Amino acid sequence: MLKGISESLNVLQRNQTVAPAPTAVPSSQPATAKPAPSIPTHRLASYQKWAKVTQGQHAISANQVAEQGLLKVSQLLKKLQVPLSNASLQHGLSEQQSDTAKQLQQQLAALDISYQKQPLIDHQLNLINSQRPAAKHFFQLKSVDLIGVKTRDERITVQYGNQAASALLPAHQNSQYLAKQLTHALKDIGITVQAPARDSAMLSSEHSEWQQIQAGLLMSGQGQRLPAGEARTVKVVEILSWQDPKEWRFDKPEDIKQTQAKIAKTQQKVTQQLMELRSSKQKVQQQLKRTNYQEQLHGNLDNNMAKLKELMQPTPFYAQVTSLMAQANVSRDHVSSLLKSKP
Repeated sequence: MLKGISESLNVLQRNQTVAPAPTAVPSSQPATAKPAPSIPTHRLASYQKWAKVTQGQHAISANQVAEQGLLKVSQLLKKLQVPLSNASLQHGLSEQQSDTAKQLQQQLAALDISYQKQPLIDHQLNLINSQRPAAKHFFQLKSVDLIGVKTRDERITVQYGNQAASALLPAHQNSQYLAKQLTHALKDIGITVQAPARDSAMLSSEHSEWQQIQAGLLMSGQGQRLPAGEARTVKVVEILSWQDPKEWRFDKPEDIKQTQAKIAKTQQKVTQQLMELRSSKQKVQQQLKRTNYQEQLHGNLDNNMAKLKELMQPTPFYAQVTSLMAQANVSRDHVSSLLKSKP
């Protein structure tokens, strides 16, 4: 709906500013210029108001979805704290407690909080907005070193899904240079390469690309970094941040203690984000109220003008006299009667 209103506004503005090109006509026939369609200013203002109101309503709806999602995250975090708090200091979690904790962990990792197919919270449970984009997924290639120094040039290919790219890796170049070459070559398929991390290249992608990349990359080379010939699947290993619930561990008492601290930090972050959402929703609601109030003022003005027009004399005295004179039927009595009828 919002897109349709925006397109209508663009068309209306073009119609108001762009005149149609003149067409050639025979000299024997008079040229008839077709006037450009004009849209009343008040109608264009109404479209703009509708667009603003619709944007505000969508913002409030997305805000409500994100708020409900964060409340769900908060509830799961509180439930996850229960088995961890009851764990034995010497032996850790019991089998039942471990199963409960892992189930809650899987629920947190599987949350999909989005509005109109746009994610609102990323995989690290961060609220996504214009100042805070979604966190990327970081990963490494298993048993493949793309940024090691080699004695010969090598061209590699990378594929996943319907995406494919190739890169030339020159000989005798350091890892920083090779990482830049790879990033430039792979940016069109959504992969960035950083050098080096944990003895090999660190790669990253957005969440949408990661959904396919995590199954592996089809890669081929020329026998140095990658085997020549047909592409083979190279497994990827995701590098997790402490903010990602998938990184939390429950195996040992030391792991449980660290996980409790991570959950506490995440709970604090979620609470802060809920406050941000509620403040943002309040601002949008105030803006919508101002927009509606301005529309009411505009409507009151139109009503008052209409009433004023009704009260005004539709046929003034001079117009009535002129009409009678045109009929050659004016007399002193007619004029006197008209004068007496005036306030």
